[in-house]
Amino acid sequence: MSIVRRCRGRCTTPRRCLEHLWFDVMYRGSRYRIAANDFAVPRMDPGKQRPIQSMEEARHWERLFIGEIQAGRDPQRPRTPRKATDVTPKSVAAFLDVYVERCVKPAGLRSVRSVHSRVAALKQYLGELALDALEEPDEINRFKTESDYAEEVEISTVHRALETLRAAMNWGMAQTPPLFRKSPFNRFGVRMNKKLETMRDRRLSRDEEKRLLDTALQKMNTGEHRLMGPLLHDRIIGAIELCCRRGEMLLIQNKRVNWETWQIGIPGAATKDKENRRVPFNPEGRLAAILRRRSALGPDAFVFGSDTGAYQPNIQTAWETLKLLAYGYEPKPAREGAAWNREQLRRIDLRWHDLRHEGACRLLADGVDIRIVQLMLGHASIQQTQRYLNVTDEELRRGLEVSWNNKGRPLRLASGG
Repeated sequence: MSIVRRCRGRCTTPRRCLEHLWFDVMYRGSRYRIAANDFAVPRMDPGKQRPIQSMEEARHWERLFIGEIQAGRDPQRPRTPRKATDVTPKSVAAFLDVYVERCVKPAGLRSVRSVHSRVAALKQYLGELALDALEEPDEINRFKTESDYAEEVEISTVHRALETLRAAMNWGMAQTPPLFRKSPFNRFGVRMNKKLETMRDRRLSRDEEKRLLDTALQKMNTGEHRLMGPLLHDRIIGAIELCCRRGEMLLIQNKRVNWETWQIGIPGAATKDKENRRVPFNPEGRLAAILRRRSALGPDAFVFGSDTGAYQPNIQTAWETLKLLAYGYEPKPAREGAAWNREQLRRIDLRWHDLRHEGACRLLADGVDIRIVQLMLGHASIQQTQRYLNVTDEELRRGLEVSWNNKGRPLRLASGG
């Protein structure tokens, strides 16, 4: 214990005295002594300075006293606290801009674009509020339940935006001086119930896959569609066979294909978790034929790039056109029929990421161990993989047939007779 009492003269309560508390610590051969109030009061917030009022509070300042010594600072010389300046953000919009510039960008996150999108939604509905309005849950709960944004998107998307806001407020509370006194994200304030999030269970049937591939080779292999069909044909096969994310797949180069081990190396710079990954492929399968054909473009060519091997970062427009054509809708010009096109795409309800889901589900249905599927997907935990996989009714029925066709020891019914 480094807290001692040094009551001198007539002290009426020597056993409970808080006025004459001292901190007395030996550290690396040196002795540090100072009156507790002399250490604590200068370090209190301006306007809230007062003597120590309890032993619990004294122990709190004792820990800070020892921390100052261990950090190599003189505890008798308090650091000058930083004062709020005119550049301190006054509104929510200004605060979020500061958070992005000083925290998100320096962190080098791969999801910076997603953070920008969520911050834009938060600024649209909360940006004009004063900063301290975020300390109470009312405005945030109204954004969560009553805003146009909450009506347009899934509840999971709203939760991701709120998670970004929570991270920003935690960062704000860690600043000097703190930008917030408390967080509204607690059991009695803003809550994010993950059970309300709808798990996506869209599967791509074999017939749908054939329809997409046939449409790519036939209807989209024309000058009107810039001959994008064959390229999309290869990319769809690659997404299903490799179970890659779209960004990872588009960055695969021929030099990453190892024909001796039948593996494709995906560098960590291209992955979401920045972990290097090697994905095997069937040397006799349909993906191998694509890899052999594209290898003629040279080692630096991108397997799923343009017809010359150049990198193509964006294929969303061609993908949407293919879906409309495959499901019997003739795309309308962007200016005249953009809303109509979006409505038909909403009915089709097929996303590129569903191809990755489908590839993993097919591996599981073929008897591949779920731990192998986890490595294919690049997931950090088996629980994440389990949430990812969707089992069809037919696969469930085939799995239960093992029990139905039990040919082992027959079960006997227990009777009371």
